[in-house]
Amino acid sequence: MTVDGPDADHTSSGPQTYEYVIIGGGIHGTCLANYLLAEGEYSHQDICLVEPREQLLASFATKARQCGMRTLRSTFVHHIGTEPFSLESFAEGAGREGELVSTENYPNRPTLDLFLDHARYVIDRRDIDECHLQSSVTGVARTGAGDRLEVQTTVGTLEARNVVLAIGLGGQPTVPAWATSLPDDAPLVHVWDTGFDPTTAAKFAGPAFVVGGGITAGQLACNLSEHTDVTLLSRHDLEIELTEADPYWINWRHIEQEIHTLPPGSKARLDRIRAARNDATIPPYVERRLDEARDCGDLEIRRGEITCARATDDGLLVRFDDGTTAANAQVVLATGLDPVPEHPLVGSVAESLSLQRGAEGFPVLDDRTLAWQRTDGTDSSVYVSGALAEPSVGPFARNIVGARRVAERLLASRHRAGSQRAPSAPRGRS
Repeated sequence: MTVDGPDADHTSSGPQTYEYVIIGGGIHGTCLANYLLAEGEYSHQDICLVEPREQLLASFATKARQCGMRTLRSTFVHHIGTEPFSLESFAEGAGREGELVSTENYPNRPTLDLFLDHARYVIDRRDIDECHLQSSVTGVARTGAGDRLEVQTTVGTLEARNVVLAIGLGGQPTVPAWATSLPDDAPLVHVWDTGFDPTTAAKFAGPAFVVGGGITAGQLACNLSEHTDVTLLSRHDLEIELTEADPYWINWRHIEQEIHTLPPGSKARLDRIRAARNDATIPPYVERRLDEARDCGDLEIRRGEITCARATDDGLLVRFDDGTTAANAQVVLATGLDPVPEHPLVGSVAESLSLQRGAEGFPVLDDRTLAWQRTDGTDSSVYVSGALAEPSVGPFARNIVGARRVAERLLASRHRAGSQRAPSAPRGRS
């Protein structure tokens, strides 16, 4: 079955072929759609943004609220708009300058609500919702036409000249081995579980343990400590870093010098990127919240890990690596997601289209265009954004600025190749 995407334009030869089908309606997919409409001069009929949720950015907003995020770690110039100061202008126009939070030795950061409201402003002004097809993608395959791809969704198939994978950080939440044998009704949840509600977790009668040592665990522990006694359990001493990597990694020339000089698909690239990323760290403003909660007696920070747990009628009986135990407990995991190359769609697309995979299953990309290369070394019409693009985009690939870098590379490659179609009239800018 062939499905008509949003505002499909039928011709006598059959359904429309999209210039771009973007898989994922989070920050990366929505940002790219906005850039294509604004800077690429594509029309809404040229782009289909496939996202299973009812609203674009819904997954990001849900996860942010699940972990108790108050402000973004990124600065006010990083957002889904095409103009760097668009969010700042939006805040000033709405009288919300106070939601640009001052940060010592760093530009102001927006509150979560300000960031999301500005994103909705951009989406509405550009009518990006017109591109949204509410569905999930199950596969991508070749069509009979040599320059087209078939995108298989839960509501039918789409045809596209180009496909962009913008699928986020990964698939399933990562769960430690000791937790895998617990019954489904045990008081064990993961912050990224579908339907996790921190207000429900805060009502548990026994002690609460948040497991993790990064910003997600820190924010979650602060949030829960406002309602119940919490212990933040980390395997290492908390490490404090303001940003996910040094800001010079935003500069594309630096990325070219530090990463693109290493062999494509190599482990050396991943090692270089991981050495640059400040993973499992907490920024100073979250550290201050933790200190305040600890000073009030609502929070304990403990170094160690759980070695085993058993479900009882009143909660979990957990044992720690120092031999101590806690009874009648609940555990909330903030232990991340499975690596993004393990996402089922990544393997499916690679196999179907004979695409190269490098170290740890990451796509091997053309560093200039971010096209996923075929096994014969030629560029395919599949592009990637987000964490999947780290081997080419660097340590900020998964962040908001990474979405903008991908959009810029994709547009630059389109301009170099020359348009194969008459450009549509661009819409208003944001």
